[in-house]
Amino acid sequence: MGKMKREKNCIMNNRIQLKEAILYWLKLGFISFGGPASQISMMHEEIVEKKKWIDDKSFFHALNFTMLLPGPEAQQLATYLGWLMHGRLGGFIAGVLFILPSFFILTSLTYVYINFSDNIWGDGILYGVKAAVIAIIFSATIKIAKKVLKKIYYWLAAVTAFLAINILDANFPLIIIFAGLIGFLFYFKEKKFENKNPLNFLSNKVLIKLSYTFLIAVLIWLLAIIFILFSKESILLNLSLFFSKAALVTFGGAYALLPYVFQNIIESHGWLTSQQMIDGLALGESTPGPLIMIVTYVGFIVGWSNDIFALGNPLFGALICALVATFFTFLPSFAFIFIGAPLIELSKKNKTLDIPLSFITSAVVGLIANLGFVLAYNSLWINNNGAEYFDVNLLVLIVLSLLALQKAKVGILPLLLTLGLTGMMMKIYF
Repeated sequence: MGKMKREKNCIMNNRIQLKEAILYWLKLGFISFGGPASQISMMHEEIVEKKKWIDDKSFFHALNFTMLLPGPEAQQLATYLGWLMHGRLGGFIAGVLFILPSFFILTSLTYVYINFSDNIWGDGILYGVKAAVIAIIFSATIKIAKKVLKKIYYWLAAVTAFLAINILDANFPLIIIFAGLIGFLFYFKEKKFENKNPLNFLSNKVLIKLSYTFLIAVLIWLLAIIFILFSKESILLNLSLFFSKAALVTFGGAYALLPYVFQNIIESHGWLTSQQMIDGLALGESTPGPLIMIVTYVGFIVGWSNDIFALGNPLFGALICALVATFFTFLPSFAFIFIGAPLIELSKKNKTLDIPLSFITSAVVGLIANLGFVLAYNSLWINNNGAEYFDVNLLVLIVLSLLALQKAKVGILPLLLTLGLTGMMMKIYF
């Protein structure tokens, strides 16, 4: 927040060059396959373990906060970490570069999807990448669990979260809130409540500065809406309002957003068919960046189908709609971080939050593990025209990928390239 002081002790290397950070965030934007679990794991391995830019405690402190927010947790974490290192400029650069490669890749693939039919090569590549993605998620779960599950009750929190979402189909945000409440109970039980005012880190000066940030975010949103109104394109306005609402109400990241988007886009608006949405999800899973980037795909399809500018070639309108959908989805994410990050950093000195946040982190481990389990189960058990069978070949690829990540320390990008090529060869020759 401008001159608002950030915690200095969280920066392990005070000579982090902005240029170096820019190159890293750009690279991450191109290699961040596998959804939030693997993306979080990538950031932790590179920023904390290898480069030692941020200390471990600060990383998970930031992660806990982003998990509580609506929107894409991995992109918000990148924005937060960028802010820690280089202020608002660093946060903006990190957040934008995390999604920019995905935007261009996904719009290009959507264009190919519209104009060219699928072939066996593409199917094979997606098959191999799917195995790698599942392995990446399990690897991320193992790495994070080793760091945060230090006590038996943290293990219990992780297992409970896993069972709650897997068996009871509990709501993601409710699990996080419940974990935090249990953490507070443990805090009181251990008689560590030392602060008469748990919010004593707040001041009028802090609140005024954060209010300015909030007003700037609202102003940017209003200016964008006014600009769209002048275009007199109702579809652009509908897209902007719909994705603004989606960004604010869908807690739990992309997997919480998807049911909302599916229902409203297919049933309420009729913009896409069910099959188009399923195909979009496949494209989103196989490209770098947040899975929530499926909104880019949706915008592109809507713009292409309606040829909103009536130019004869719908490509320009499709790109504009894709940009609008992406902009209004991610604008709140930046606002949440630039408003919330300073508060979270200030709260580090307030020990009231330590145990609740540790319980939240533990619950997140269970939720990530569930994601890997669900994806693995749905991928391994195949239903082909009523006949079910277990995909042994895919299981072998998953196990080998996990061993490569955990034992051989193979990088994520080489793994994805290798598995994509392997999957293509398997589909062609077997």
